[in-house]
Amino acid sequence: MREPNILLDALIDEAGMSHDGLAARVNQAGKRHGLVLLYDHASVRRWIRDATVPRGQVPDLICEILSTRLSRTITLSDAGLDRCSPEDEGTPLVQVADAATALWRSDHKRAAAPYLAPPTQGPAAIAPVYEWENPPDDLDVSRRAGPRVGREQVRALRAARARYEGMYRVVGGIPARARITEFLAVQVAPLIKGTYDDAIGRELFRAVGSLAALAGICA
Repeated sequence: MREPNILLDALIDEAGMSHDGLAARVNQAGKRHGLVLLYDHASVRRWIRDATVPRGQVPDLICEILSTRLSRTITLSDAGLDRCSPEDEGTPLVQVADAATALWRSDHKRAAAPYLAPPTQGPAAIAPVYEWENPPDDLDVSRRAGPRVGREQVRALRAARARYEGMYRVVGGIPARARITEFLAVQVAPLIKGTYDDAIGRELFRAVGSLAALAGICA
């Protein structure tokens, strides 16, 4: 069984679309291109649950729909819909961050409803950690996309890390991990997708990496 496509799942959620809504938009987009497509919510669920990549132009149509909805360019790689992902090619920092936040969201989502699916395992779980520990060669990690991030937020992340480490030492990994995962998914993800200069960005990623590492220890 293939690992779930957590990247596509996160983008659909960020776009505020249901599975039925995305399927309907894909069918409509296909019609404009002279294609007869009959996708439904079950199709979208398969794309996510089984990491199935639809045939033909459909992956491009999905990216087009998501790009329009999110007002930014979504590539096949961003959505986990590229059919081949050469391991010898570098991964831009923005994709590493997107993969990490998608993993946090997926972990938190499953913790809230554990009966839906087993936790993400294998390459899908390891890849974001590997990329984080082996960072891309981006010369400038600044980003201009969302809320402004400053040293105050970075200090808050470091304080949170110390607080959660104390919790881990007192009550153990199981309750601490659930709280760290929620914190990463809800509070931290918007920060690394925010606006910051190169200097703040490097401090931010170090603080976030430390929190993610603690979640791994708890696991």
